[in-house]
Amino acid sequence: MADAEIPDFVSILTDRVWYLTQSGRDMWCRPPHGFFFTSSEAATAFAAAIGTALELAPIAIASKELVSTEGIEAMRQLDVTRIFVDPRLDPATGDVYGTILRIAPSATIV
Repeated sequence: MADAEIPDFVSILTDRVWYLTQSGRDMWCRPPHGFFFTSSEAATAFAAAIGTALELAPIAIASKELVSTEGIEAMRQLDVTRIFVDPRLDPATGDVYGTILRIAPSATIV
């Protein structure tokens, strides 16, 4: 993938972002959605609000690592094409809403 194909997320993300993990490394997601947070507290609050049975914990990473060619490819391998930033949960409907970053699916060569 050429650098020109990497989405411009740097202008939206803080220098460090948090994501939720059960393993201490792998990002928890609900394909096609991933979830980034601008603070550990926001990640912890979201994990509590969604009510999953998994024990999720926030982990921080430099945002430039997530928006690298390797980071974008890792999202694609998880089938993540939309990433919520500081998502919120509508208590009445259970819908997640907030700023969404989009990742175009990679072309498959057959």
